[in-house]
Amino acid sequence: MDRRTTALLLGLILSVLGTGVGIMVVGHQSGSSACTGERRRSYSVVIRDSVQSATVIHANRCDKISFTNQDKVAREIGFGNHDDHVPYDGIAERVLNKGDSFVITLNQTGTFHWHDHLHDELNGTFSVEN
Repeated sequence: MDRRTTALLLGLILSVLGTGVGIMVVGHQSGSSACTGERRRSYSVVIRDSVQSATVIHANRCDKISFTNQDKVAREIGFGNHDDHVPYDGIAERVLNKGDSFVITLNQTGTFHWHDHLHDELNGTFSVEN
């Protein structure tokens, strides 16, 4: 059995057991390995003074988006709907204190929603094409 099959099987087993950890790891690994060595664009969402720098991003698969909090209050970036976060690149939600940031690799095509779970007025979308 190859590594990918083993990882997918492990993810399935863990998701059946209710941990969800396997799905997050498998999604992250498959997206990262599929994009290695490719030169792609980077986009950023910076939150400062309760305003985000970008609300709509159009990108290609394997591009990256960084989320940075330069505000005085903590932000909790979530993907999907407010009460039903859906992982993207292995992250369902991430707390960002002032100065914190994280990066996602755009490994799934479609249109996706993000929001600040603590302050819903901050939100946006990113669409990913092949």
